Amino acid sequence: MSDQRISTLTLNRNGVTLRTDITSQIENMSQQEAAYYGGAAPYLRYWIFPQGLYDIQFQDQLIDPYNADPKTASGYREYNVINDPEPFPDYHMELVADRVRGK
Repeated sequence: MSDQRISTLTLNRNGVTLRTDITSQIENMSQQEAAYYGGAAPYLRYWIFPQGLYDIQFQDQLIDPYNADPKTASGYREYNVINDPEPFPDYHMELVADRVRGK
């Protein structure tokens, strides 16, 4: 079953908020795709497609303030970027991110 949704994310780098309101499509990654990036469980590895071109970099953190996760530091779903995001000329990006596991 595919987990796909649209949300608005906040971009953090080294604990500093750089940008808010980044409209993005978030899709659960298949097992085969997740294995390519290191074999993490597919329900914790996601494709994220920001609608626009932003300065998102490897190891940045994206926070989804519209989906609560009381086990994370922010209280919301958090994702860590694990690749170099790829920009496209039609004004969107593709990146791979791991969802932060709450404590």
